[in-house]
Amino acid sequence: MNTAQRMAFALIAGVVAIAGTSALGFWQLRRASGKEALQGEIEASARAVPFAPTVDALRRPASLLHRHLLLRGRWLPDGVVYLDNRPQAGRAGFYVLMPLHIDEPVRVDVIVNRGWLPRDFNDRTRIAPYRTPSDAVTISGVAQADEPHLLELGPQADRRLGGIWQNFAFDAYAHASGHEPLHLIVRQDREAASMAPHAADLEVDAAVHAADGLDRDWPDRGGVLQGQIDRHHGYAFQWFALAATLMALMAYQLIRITKHVRKRSA
Repeated sequence: MNTAQRMAFALIAGVVAIAGTSALGFWQLRRASGKEALQGEIEASARAVPFAPTVDALRRPASLLHRHLLLRGRWLPDGVVYLDNRPQAGRAGFYVLMPLHIDEPVRVDVIVNRGWLPRDFNDRTRIAPYRTPSDAVTISGVAQADEPHLLELGPQADRRLGGIWQNFAFDAYAHASGHEPLHLIVRQDREAASMAPHAADLEVDAAVHAADGLDRDWPDRGGVLQGQIDRHHGYAFQWFALAATLMALMAYQLIRITKHVRKRSA
């Protein structure tokens, strides 16, 4: 391969590299844009007045994701599971996930994240006391696909109802409980559902929600997404900076080639 051929090969490789790094930069920008749209949807849902889902919506749980829901039913305390290693304000603790059995407009169980409990440092398996009303309740909360999953080292321990789980899985829950809940998790609101304008018609007991002993100071999901959006923008900048560096090197190479051609033709 002579000098001219080597230079031509280097230029072609440079063009391919610039196209690739630029494409990766635009891909990161698209990912950031998608998460910005999701962030806006989540924030708008959190501010929206909660609504009672229809039969059709309950049969299509994906349509309820990120929506602010109003649910009325009875707690099924025997179906509770506790998610481990969920810190709150720098303290270790558990999330309390409990099914809410709904009879109207259709019979279905919805997994609700009722809130957070601190861990007992002397006995990590001890669950702090909290209250579960036996009567029908109305709660509000935002629906999400799942709780964030944590790293699991080795096989998951026996997942049983009433036990401590590292991560929640719908198939494992269905196996343990013998029935299939709706495939979404509702994070119960900090405030009682009685804050909703039409809650008077649903006989919400605000005192029950205020005194159940659970902390619902949820982390800001929009803030978590903002961190991811910032990372995508940072990665995009890196890819575009690399593309710009390659373009500068190509320009330098073109100048060398031009000088070489002129020198040979002189």
